[in-house]
Amino acid sequence: MARITKPLTNTEVKSSKPKDKEYNLSDGEGLSLRVKPNGSKLWIFNYYRPFTKKRANIGFGQYPALSIVETRKLRFNARELLARDIDPKTSREERAQEAKSNLENTFGKYA
Repeated sequence: MARITKPLTNTEVKSSKPKDKEYNLSDGEGLSLRVKPNGSKLWIFNYYRPFTKKRANIGFGQYPALSIVETRKLRFNARELLARDIDPKTSREERAQEAKSNLENTFGKYA
């Protein structure tokens, strides 16, 4: 039987201290907080790619900028994409590329 992970609390995240090596604090359902030796805390979502079934990580951002609640919403959205067989990482890259092309496609460029 799978082990059930206790969700992280705000106090646990705040009080996590850097060590000699980076380590992860698991929140459950693929979400974890990676604490690096320099003191930075990054939110990481670990999942299986829809078609290749290989492991992949997607970073959501740093801890103080993103709270636990906001990160859990991002995890929920990523899991919804995975349920529809869409890779969250490639989906994010496609949206970024589309936004970049919208900014570059101006009338001044073509005139």
